[in-house]
Amino acid sequence: MDLRIFPLQTVLFPGMRLPLHIFEERYKLMIRECIESDAPFGVVLIRSGDEVGGGAVPHGIGTTARITQVEYIDDGRMNLLTIGEQRFRITRLSHDRPYLVGDVDIIEQERGHEGARGLLERARDVFNEYLKLYLALGDQWTRGVELPSDPGDASDYIAARTEAPVEMKQVWLEELDPEARLTLQLELIGEALPDMRARLQMKLRQKTTGFGVLN
Repeated sequence: MDLRIFPLQTVLFPGMRLPLHIFEERYKLMIRECIESDAPFGVVLIRSGDEVGGGAVPHGIGTTARITQVEYIDDGRMNLLTIGEQRFRITRLSHDRPYLVGDVDIIEQERGHEGARGLLERARDVFNEYLKLYLALGDQWTRGVELPSDPGDASDYIAARTEAPVEMKQVWLEELDPEARLTLQLELIGEALPDMRARLQMKLRQKTTGFGVLN
């Protein structure tokens, strides 16, 4: 199938919400066409080049984005809310239009086997601790989240909400085995947790010793 391609310095996962500001003429055209035909477009991490000005070379695997809300502003610019839907693989790129168009194959989500379901139990605890620490460091709070019951969906949920280099997120996107994806995510989060705990302890200590202000 043909899919309009939007190379970005971000990785989109299925189920992830992505706000976008559209200001380049070629992408104004692309988004107008998507809206008129009720079609998704493809978000792909840039392998080389820049977001603005053309010449960006995308990675081979990305995620389709469905437009859920549009705000029209001056000069034809738009603010969009989108949501990721399905992984795809680019088999051929066309440069015939002002924006890239890819001949793509949709990648079906792999079902998690017993090993992935076992990891999911551990992931619930580890990710909830990570999320609570992450929010607490920004003076926010959560009671916790309930991960999706499907290991593949759960790993995409974690990927969309975990701080990690975009190169690592691309690895997660391209890893189609939910068990392997969860394993990689748990390794990264496990390495981050000790530092996050120490930072939070320091933050709380500063508040109680006069270096911070309690209102």
